[in-house]
Amino acid sequence: MAVLAAGVVIGQHLPKQSKDQVTVATVSAKLEDIAELSTEKYTYTGLYKVSQGQIPFITKKGFTMVYTANFKAGIKVKQMKIKVSDQQVTVTLPKAVILSKAIDASSIKFYDQSYALFNWNKKEDVTDAEAAALKKATKLARQAGITKQANQNAKKVVKQLLKGQLDGKKLVIQTASSK
Repeated sequence: MAVLAAGVVIGQHLPKQSKDQVTVATVSAKLEDIAELSTEKYTYTGLYKVSQGQIPFITKKGFTMVYTANFKAGIKVKQMKIKVSDQQVTVTLPKAVILSKAIDASSIKFYDQSYALFNWNKKEDVTDAEAAALKKATKLARQAGITKQANQNAKKVVKQLLKGQLDGKKLVIQTASSK
């Protein structure tokens, strides 16, 4: 028993081996399975009006479309830069971008439809209206700060993913500057 107790006491005072050495490769390995990190969602409900032609009932047609557009913004993890020094790990995140955008087809409603005798209502009218509405909604999503918020959220998520994994090194997270 005395030999066993002495072995335990001596074992506790021996230098401990480091778990993993923190390198660019080890930090990258923790993040490699993530291709895109979506960190912000934005939904916009809008109204888009289409009117074509001049003469009512003869050439003038149109409609009003109500729709909902959904957006996701985040970062592309493969574009992340990682630097490791003796004291800290620096992760430089790429600027957030809109990763996906789409109009929810089930949300589209048409109102105030008017038809023209010599200007038929075509499927292209609806397709063109959807494309124009999505372009407008994208501009408004950017103005609302979807990418700015996605950058802030990406920093928080990366910090959480790497928490406790850096063997006591300081973690510095920054966003790449645009050139």
